[in-house]
Amino acid sequence: MRKRKPVKQGPLEGKRIGLLAGPEFSDFQAYYLVEYLSEFGAEVVNLVIGWPSVAWKFTRPATSDVVTGTFGLRLDPIPTMVPGERYTSHTLRDPASLTTEMASEFDGLIVLGGHSADVLRADKAVTEFVCSAYDNGAVIGALECGQMVLMSAGLCNGKNLTGYKVIQPFLERLGNFQDVPVVRDGQLLTARDSDACAEFVREFSTIFNPSYKDELQNVLEGRRILIVAGQDFEDVELCVPAMELTWRGAAITLGTFSAPVVSRPPILGLDVVMGNFGMSVPFQELRAEQYPVVPLSELTPDEFDAIIIPGAFCPWHCIEDGSVVELVKQFYKAEKVVAAICHGPLVLAAADLVKDKKIAGTPPIGDDVTTMGGTYSYDWPAVIEGTIVTAREPDDVPEFLDAITEATLATQLT
Repeated sequence: MRKRKPVKQGPLEGKRIGLLAGPEFSDFQAYYLVEYLSEFGAEVVNLVIGWPSVAWKFTRPATSDVVTGTFGLRLDPIPTMVPGERYTSHTLRDPASLTTEMASEFDGLIVLGGHSADVLRADKAVTEFVCSAYDNGAVIGALECGQMVLMSAGLCNGKNLTGYKVIQPFLERLGNFQDVPVVRDGQLLTARDSDACAEFVREFSTIFNPSYKDELQNVLEGRRILIVAGQDFEDVELCVPAMELTWRGAAITLGTFSAPVVSRPPILGLDVVMGNFGMSVPFQELRAEQYPVVPLSELTPDEFDAIIIPGAFCPWHCIEDGSVVELVKQFYKAEKVVAAICHGPLVLAAADLVKDKKIAGTPPIGDDVTTMGGTYSYDWPAVIEGTIVTAREPDDVPEFLDAITEATLATQLT
């Protein structure tokens, strides 16, 4: 059913970028990099290391032979994201598969952070592969603790670099450590933590295209955006908007409410909201001060310029709760931007806000949109209808965020 998107045009157009991941990689980084490296034109390839020498680190569950991120994300394939649209994946089961010839196929190689690098650095096949790519002229990047692989490969010696505080003492001994978000030294690019993902991607892009300038940085400065963090939210549809809109200057608040059913973990009453694939709110990997978590019952539209509803089963809880539907009505009446993606437009339909409007979303909501008087088509990645913004699916998050940005800038500043 899904139509293949045209090749993206951007600073990374025509470049093949590999994301190197082992067990316990950073879910946040993987989601963001897949969305935005591809959005900037790159062919993104997830290189998932799953051979026996690293299998001891499969911890969730301990008997699994599937490589997962810290919070449960799989990369081969990424749940709900279509291979071939924004990425392809290869799970490598044999060290011999990481050849010099394979290394030469990549213009860039990025080592994901999390505990993944602690496992991969001890495998000679991995460090030799990274060195081969570096010797072939590829841009080598690492985020947070991903630098551990570069350290073991000997690529950090005498270099300007940054990294997570856990590895800071070792980076200080090996090179010139700088406590800043992103540091470039020739073809080596390092990021301090997951909060630096957006800056990392932009700097990565300028290495290939020095004339590239990001016109979106801080464009939403002064704007406040509320993201509904309901139980079983679609992980990528919550974390990537939070990270990217922060880069664009918006102040983000995560609004929670008590879900009638809690399935991950299956315990009611915990002060934690779980995503459909393992992330949680509060975010454990991003700086808490940037993403305050506040009960929706304490918030009003007067405090915000926009509200965003992610998909998966979060919208079901929103409708069953009832108060979220009423809050969405209040935002719309106050002429604030109301945005929803994937299953999220169900909440707009329940609030009777879709009549005579074009509405994008995942196929299961199409009949409900039509029932409530709206027009649905799967051909639309994202649609703006006045202050209503809707988008199709996780692959369309960048289009969704561009539409939110456009619609928000068209409204009066709160």
